[in-house]
Amino acid sequence: MCAEDSPRDAHESLHAPTLCRACGELRLAEAVANAQRDYSRAADCRVLLRRHQATAECAARRAE
Repeated sequence: MCAEDSPRDAHESLHAPTLCRACGELRLAEAVANAQRDYSRAADCRVLLRRHQATAECAARRAE
């Protein structure tokens, strides 16, 4: 099977992998809010993501 046949492989090549579950959940919540045109909630998700990434709890931050 070619990598182009797998939607997951194609998607992963466009975006960096999320190493932290909390980061992934906040990014997903932001995407859902944007899809629902709830831009205030999307902005809240971005703020929460930045705050989370500034903490020692963020696994993605520790991986750098």
